[in-house]
Amino acid sequence: MSCVNVGSCSVAFVAHDGCAGLSPDGWLPDRIAVGVLTSVFPPDLVDAAVAEAGAREQRCRLLPARLVVYFTLALWLFRGRNCGYGQVMMKLADGLYHQRQNAGLLERQLGAGGSTDGGRRWRQPNISNMARGRGKLGPEPLRNLFLQVAGPTGAVGAPGVWHCGLRIVSIDGAVTDVPDSKANDEYFGRPANQRGNGSFPQVRWVVAAESRTGSLLGAALGPYPSGDRALALDLLGCLGHGQLVLADRNFLSWSLARDVLATGAHILWRAASCLALTSVQVLADGSYLAELRPPGMTGGPAITARVIECTVLTARAARTEPATPEIFRLVTDLTDPDKYPAVDLAGCYPERWRCEAVIGRHKTDMGAGHPVLRSKDPAGVAQEMWALFAVHQALGKTMGTGAATGGISPARIGFLPALAGATDAPGEFPGVRYYPFPAIPTPISGHSDTERPLMQGH
Repeated sequence: MSCVNVGSCSVAFVAHDGCAGLSPDGWLPDRIAVGVLTSVFPPDLVDAAVAEAGAREQRCRLLPARLVVYFTLALWLFRGRNCGYGQVMMKLADGLYHQRQNAGLLERQLGAGGSTDGGRRWRQPNISNMARGRGKLGPEPLRNLFLQVAGPTGAVGAPGVWHCGLRIVSIDGAVTDVPDSKANDEYFGRPANQRGNGSFPQVRWVVAAESRTGSLLGAALGPYPSGDRALALDLLGCLGHGQLVLADRNFLSWSLARDVLATGAHILWRAASCLALTSVQVLADGSYLAELRPPGMTGGPAITARVIECTVLTARAARTEPATPEIFRLVTDLTDPDKYPAVDLAGCYPERWRCEAVIGRHKTDMGAGHPVLRSKDPAGVAQEMWALFAVHQALGKTMGTGAATGGISPARIGFLPALAGATDAPGEFPGVRYYPFPAIPTPISGHSDTERPLMQGH
């Protein structure tokens, strides 16, 4: 037994034997949740994801699978200094404890020693047990949880979310440093150049994100050498009719364009300067038709694509130097210039840069300046990454709900205030009466929109 002083009360934590003395609300680990994210990840959904992965525990434990899932999600809500395993778990348990304590004080139902649950207490597991609990859970429950909530959240026809009657979806990729362990190095690999190997192994990942809302339709991850194009093949299942898919020059190839078009989606991708695109027909708006051909002796028909050339003016941050012009070549299968004018499509392509902002959030807002993950084995890294995608999607859904309720554009809701709202009430749980004490409001400064290059059609 251990004791913790909370104000004038001494709170004892005793291991649960799984048989008698339970609170009417149930065993505490089964009631811990992750604040506002619980509306997106209710207990039934978490239990289903765990059961599908075959990771459900066989008997009552201090760390049931559901609690480990919520704990892993919370690791992305609380990062930085003083946010180790023990501190994060205490934030989850304390939130629920103080809710019930407040309710007991107001209803005069306190038991012995300040108890509101008949004297039975839960003892927080040590850090080693938390690490082993994550290892037993594995990455599949978090992956299943993300797949359950992945999808667009923008309203039909919403400005910036839709363009020319098509939902805008951006594909982009990134890499994340992982701990420098032997297992991670052997599985993920690391970047290298003429000066030597990189400092850390890296996991490569790609996402498909909805424009403006940042909601994730799908995600994929793999070793560093796997490449963005190879991982993008795992996103085909979330693409389909009624979508306009935007992507950077790293993704454009005959085979990937063929596979994406086969899903029924349309493409608007930037072409690398070294890619030969010979004009076969000039259209009335100045764009032209060209053919994407399979490489080498690879069989398959050529893809007729429309090429739109535009000039991008990139302004310097200090604004003391003139903007630098750069010619972009945009490749699309939307070949009708009357229905899809070149100027409109060129103006739509900058929406892809919002996907870069989505990817950057895990290293800035959610990463709290700590881009290196915690796990020293590949399964743990995968678990953390799927938890990242799930938490990001939950925040996106919360922002989308707020935008729909307020009748405003999702772009007007800052990501940092949404993240702060999720971390301010980590123990909030449906069905538990909550009597909050007055709190001093804390000002939250959101991000201003980042400057984007201006595009000019030729």
